[in-house]
Amino acid sequence: MSSYSIRDLERISNQKAHTIRIWEQRYGLLEPDRTDTNIRNYNDDQLKKLLNVCSLLKRGMKISHISKLSKEEMACEIEKMIHEEAPAAEQFRLLTDEALIAVSTYDTAKFEDVFSDAAERFGIRATYEGLLYPLLVRAGLMWVKDDILPAQEHFLSNLIRQKLFSAIDQLPAAQGTQTWVLFLHEEEDHEIGLLFACYLIRERGHKAVYLGARVPFENLAHVVSQVKPTHLYSFIVRNHQMGTIPSWLDKLSTDFPGVEVCISGSLAEDRADNIHHIKDIGTLAGIIDLHA
Repeated sequence: MSSYSIRDLERISNQKAHTIRIWEQRYGLLEPDRTDTNIRNYNDDQLKKLLNVCSLLKRGMKISHISKLSKEEMACEIEKMIHEEAPAAEQFRLLTDEALIAVSTYDTAKFEDVFSDAAERFGIRATYEGLLYPLLVRAGLMWVKDDILPAQEHFLSNLIRQKLFSAIDQLPAAQGTQTWVLFLHEEEDHEIGLLFACYLIRERGHKAVYLGARVPFENLAHVVSQVKPTHLYSFIVRNHQMGTIPSWLDKLSTDFPGVEVCISGSLAEDRADNIHHIKDIGTLAGIIDLHA
């Protein structure tokens, strides 16, 4: 079980340490262990409880009432909030809070439950747009602010990768006329968006050859010569590539003139005619359907 300082709780929950101390003293909300020098240490269960308290506070419940709830009653309140007749955006916000608790405490089973609940009710595409992508953005912002550990961000990324691979595996064999090669620049690692694109292409019945991250250009050229794809698709995420990306895009355009090249990332704008800038999921879906 992990151990957290009160400063850790402050960063993860976005509640001031002073407020957390008052809740402890006035309501007995948390019961930290203390070192010989009287420094507070909190465990995973206490972190989960605090994050659930924050979710209930956002819904207007008073701290005096929350503090009297048992663990089971608090879980029941959170469950009711998630399943109540609320707009999908509000339900996804609550699910994102629950997923963040799972990530913060490395609780794979809890993340599985949150993902399965969302996928069953909303489908994979809506779950990606409403839960997984916002969760990645939120984790990335927290990482920049040192509110989340790199290990927690990696834990989240790998969980999402596993879910997308599993969803792709469950799709029927491709029967469509398009063949897409999906790959990343040889200095690019962020493949979750690419994986979801693979799911979307396969869901629409087309073939996808998934190469993943860090693909050298000469390897890509070999695959293109063998596969004869109709489309290439890649993402540009990392900023340190900005000096090399324009020439890389030009090479994609000139070396594969008979292939539709699709790129996500602002550096793909205003490039050659056969390079399509994919701004969002709707743009990608439109290109898939246009050539179907």
